[in-house]
Amino acid sequence: MYWTGATAALPRPAIDLRHQMALALALVVALAIPAVTPFVLPDPSPTAAGADNPCYKFTAAERGFASKMNQERRARGLGTMKLDPELSKASIRHTKEMTNANTLVHSTTTQLTRRVTNWSSLGENVGVGATVDSLHTAFMSSPAHRDNILHGPFNNVGVGVKNDGGRMWVTVIFETRSNPGTRLAMPNC
Repeated sequence: MYWTGATAALPRPAIDLRHQMALALALVVALAIPAVTPFVLPDPSPTAAGADNPCYKFTAAERGFASKMNQERRARGLGTMKLDPELSKASIRHTKEMTNANTLVHSTTTQLTRRVTNWSSLGENVGVGATVDSLHTAFMSSPAHRDNILHGPFNNVGVGVKNDGGRMWVTVIFETRSNPGTRLAMPNC
């Protein structure tokens, strides 16, 4: 039935809290910005060579995302991705920017190329949700996000997670080149 013009409001059925939470999660998944096709730099001219930073500390959630993505890749006969400190530093920087603005948004090409210095192909997934499991499920349910996770040439991944206001925010950056490097300050041992 379609209503036009001014009419009497129809009574709404009561919705319990679990239903409201499910609707909120569905809205977050529906609003998740789809990942873009990986972009390729035609003739990479790196400004700094990458070198893994042994002092960088990954959080349990960041390791959890990497583990879940690698499980998906192994199940399909794909190589696993190495959790990279430099990509993770770029990821956490973007995640903090999203939480500060309270806005789910992808990094711009300019931001990525300023932060990741030695790359040939990059992809990015961003999300906000409740847990590693729920966000990973949302990524795998989205064709564009799943494509980044399962893109065979990606062999490095950076994950940046921040909990803010009861929500988990995440940025995942994928890269094909070993030791992608960053201009961002890395921890000293």
